[in-house]
Amino acid sequence: MNKIWFGQQIRLMEGLILPDGTDYYLPQGVFYVKDPEETFEPGRKTARYNLADKWSSLDGTLFGNLEGIYQINRGENLFTAIATLLRKDRGNGQPVDGLPPVFTTYYNNRTVTLPDGTSASWLAAPYTYRCDSENGTYAEVLLEVNKMLAGWMGYDQAGHLRVDAAYEDILDMDKPVQYRLSPERTTFLGATYTVKNTEVFNDIIVRGTAINENGPIPKGRAINADPRSDTNVNILGYRTKRLSETAYYADSQCQELAEFHLKRNTVLQKSVTVRTCQLFHLAENNLITIRRTDKPGSPVERHLLTGFSRPIGQTGAMQLNCTSVNDFPLATAAPAPG
Repeated sequence: MNKIWFGQQIRLMEGLILPDGTDYYLPQGVFYVKDPEETFEPGRKTARYNLADKWSSLDGTLFGNLEGIYQINRGENLFTAIATLLRKDRGNGQPVDGLPPVFTTYYNNRTVTLPDGTSASWLAAPYTYRCDSENGTYAEVLLEVNKMLAGWMGYDQAGHLRVDAAYEDILDMDKPVQYRLSPERTTFLGATYTVKNTEVFNDIIVRGTAINENGPIPKGRAINADPRSDTNVNILGYRTKRLSETAYYADSQCQELAEFHLKRNTVLQKSVTVRTCQLFHLAENNLITIRRTDKPGSPVERHLLTGFSRPIGQTGAMQLNCTSVNDFPLATAAPAPG
């Protein structure tokens, strides 16, 4: 307890003992201690560590408040802006984040066509961004950059800040299956399905922002016209959802974002909670399968793992939080309305 102090990181590892007696550990994340507790009782003293994700050092929870105005200029390389911010000295000789960020290669050499017909690098800031609010944080700046990229951003299990392209995550069918569960196996203890039919939209329209005052407004539209899908527009009609994004300035960006949101809104969403014996090697955003022996033909359902909880140091059951991916349709581009 006496060796834990503000800003100190804790790496959580889980593992098992191999048949030859070797310890094998897997990283589960790097965290900061938040509001530690110490309990003193007769003959015993214990400590309780509440661990917060490294993002808490960027969003103002534990650290991350800006000293003043922070600005990213138009045309500045966005990956360079992220790396520069993370290398900033916290005032004690230590950088904001000592681990280098991991960037996707998706944007390398990619360009977007502007409304005036010219091309610009996808990695170049499309406008000058200025964070000058009294409660501005590093996270606020990073999320604005992520918005310009139409990407995913967050910390991985090894403690690196990762930036991935949202468009790389459109299809789940090619993702690896981590575990194949079945009532015939002892690892499977049950599953609960919750259907969310109120959250289905099969027509997504994204409206961006013109670069100049009199320029055309970029747009994108994606509909579910997949005949294999029970929620396509030919069955349900148009269930439309309109989005406005100030950071999107080209039709191609709006179109990619529309397809991205269509995937997450057009399915008959099923929230699936799976109870299993303790499993290792789990990683979010990959798949598990469940063989439904209660249905004709015993079909195999595919579910995207969104999170899990496990009692550390115990042998009890664990819980997997998933979203069904059985009905992800193919997106169809459509003309955006005027």
